[in-house]
Amino acid sequence: MGNKCDETLSPCVGICQYNEEEVCRGCFRTSEEISRWAGMLDEEKLKVMANLNARMESLF
Repeated sequence: MGNKCDETLSPCVGICQYNEEEVCRGCFRTSEEISRWAGMLDEEKLKVMANLNARMESLF
């Protein structure tokens, strides 16, 4: 079990606009991922972050 990451480990860029699939156009996380972020363990956050580039490319 990992420790919880501090707030500095976040892909948030302050552009919080969602598309029709509930994916943020700024950080490319889903609304569910964003709402759960503060309670996620390091491993969970790193998994989400590892998928962000692919998610971004699929949207644009």
